[in-house]
Parts: sequence; C-alpha cells; structure tokens
Amino acid sequence: MVVAGVHLYWGIPRFTNYASIGSMPDPRPLAFVLSGHAIMIAITLVVAGVLDARRTYLPGMGLVLVHILGYVAWHTVFDHRIGHTPGTTSHSHAGTQIWSVPGTVLDHLLNSPLALLSKTTELALLVLLGVLYVRSRRG
Repeated sequence: MVVAGVHLYWGIPRFTNYASIGSMPDPRPLAFVLSGHAIMIAITLVVAGVLDARRTYLPGMGLVLVHILGYVAWHTVFDHRIGHTPGTTSHSHAGTQIWSVPGTVLDHLLNSPLALLSKTTELALLVLLGVLYVRSRRG
C-alpha cells in the first residue's frame, strides 16, 4: 500500500495538471497513476478473495523492478529527458559515466525523502514478494 500511495501522491497532482493543459510532456505522472491504481486493484482483489495471492507475486515483482530500474534510468541514461525538450530539465548529468550511476542514484535518493521512501519500500516489497513466491513453490 505504501508503494501505491507514494506513486499516487506524486503522480495524481502532476497528471491532473498535465490533463488540464492538454499536454503530457513527462510520461511519469500517467505511469505512476496507472501503476498505483494497479497495485491497489490487485490488493483489493486478493483481500476480497477474487484473486489468488500466489498469482500476484511474479507480476508484482516485475512491476517493482520496473519502478526501480525506471528510476535509475530516468536519472542516468535518460538524464531526465523523456518527453522533455533538451535543456529544460532542472539539472543535468552531462558526462555521466557508467561507473558513476550508483553515485548519481544515491545523490538523488539522499536529496529527495519521497524518492528514498519510494525506493526503500519498493526494495522491501521486492524481497517480500520474492520470499512469498519461493515459499509458495515449496508447498
């Protein structure tokens, strides 16, 4: 729920703003809103007994990996530019080399409490889903 909540908290205001101007220059708000709702729907269906929890482990792990790898890519490979005109970002990582990727990501996490919360809870969820998946395969 925390992962979904963080994504909805960040995504909804930005998505609403973009929708009101009729332009979506940054794909993240839409992705975050869809992802947050998908998580909430999956949780609701499992709790209601409509969906077997075991069927959510692998897709859940995949979604969490997309969140984590997407964050890394956004701040390194894409240099904050998907959907943006070059030079319109708040800062740049010009000259970022592959060996500085962990430093760049860590710098962003330490400068954003919400991002740090998001990635920490995502990693915890990834581990939890992995453990649950392994346990479900054993018995």
